Amino acid sequence: MAAFHAAVVAHDGKRLAALFTSSGSSWFNVLSDQRYALARVKAPDAAKIRMSSYQDFADFVSKSKASLDPQHSNLRIQTDGIIASAYFDFRFMIDGKEQNRGSETWQLVRGVDGWRIASISYSSNLPG
Repeated sequence: MAAFHAAVVAHDGKRLAALFTSSGSSWFNVLSDQRYALARVKAPDAAKIRMSSYQDFADFVSKSKASLDPQHSNLRIQTDGIIASAYFDFRFMIDGKEQNRGSETWQLVRGVDGWRIASISYSSNLPG
């Protein structure tokens, strides 16, 4: 998580992308009912469950001129040393303002080159 945070703060999309499995990775964002209602006001066909990719996020991180600060708390990890699941609460700060908050889970796998993130799923709630 420290490497993820450091890559985001440094706007280093290449270093961020290296934390993921090279293929087969998934990225899901699920909007809370309140956030979904707001999204539908802007776009009536908005999806409640949105699929993206670590490549899209790495591209955003690389191109953003804003100060980015993903904050993580209440981390819980389960592992057998080969696979792992990390569950935590997060706040995503942009230029010092909370833009998103929720819960997040990572599924990780340990290969010959160390731990890699295989998937991320997170909820999106209205800023607190």
